[in-house]
Amino acid sequence: MFKRISLLLALFLMLGLLLAACGGGDAANNEPVAGNEPAAAEETAVEENMAEEEMAEEAGLKVCQVTDAGGIDDKSFNATAWKGAERVASELGGEAKYLESQQQTDYERNINAFLEDDCDLIVTVGFLLGDATAAAAEANPDQKFTIVDFSYDPAFDNVLGLLFATDQAAFLAGYAAAGVTQTGIVGTFGGVNIPPVTI
Repeated sequence: MFKRISLLLALFLMLGLLLAACGGGDAANNEPVAGNEPAAAEETAVEENMAEEEMAEEAGLKVCQVTDAGGIDDKSFNATAWKGAERVASELGGEAKYLESQQQTDYERNINAFLEDDCDLIVTVGFLLGDATAAAAEANPDQKFTIVDFSYDPAFDNVLGLLFATDQAAFLAGYAAAGVTQTGIVGTFGGVNIPPVTI
């Protein structure tokens, strides 16, 4: 009985730590308490941020997403990135568009279509778009890109790579599973045989 209660307590503590680690912090609490910079510099930074937001609202930010073969409603990276694009468009008064890739040969064509569409930001989703995104970024240094689940070394000035720490989440899941197994055997299922799934 004591072992079971201890296990449940440990599980709840781990879940609490996981939620605290994954939760977003309050932006106001991230500012330093005491700073050496004069108040005028802070006012200038605030004014610049407000000016950028006003320009984005006036111009109408256009965010364009190229999916991988999973499609826009994959309940994973593509769907989450699309929700983000829609949110940016609605909150900043812009437009969100997407092109679904049915196969790998669609990646370059879809990126090029958005280059011709004058998108402010092109979001490519999935490491399989790495080569096509790199080629487009190199050929179009003034175009801003974001790629989900990939990064470049050396980095491009016009590409932001977004990586999820799969190993950290997998460790916590494995630890929790090991704590509750009654047989000592734990199994997992992955959607695709790729490194982030099979680590």
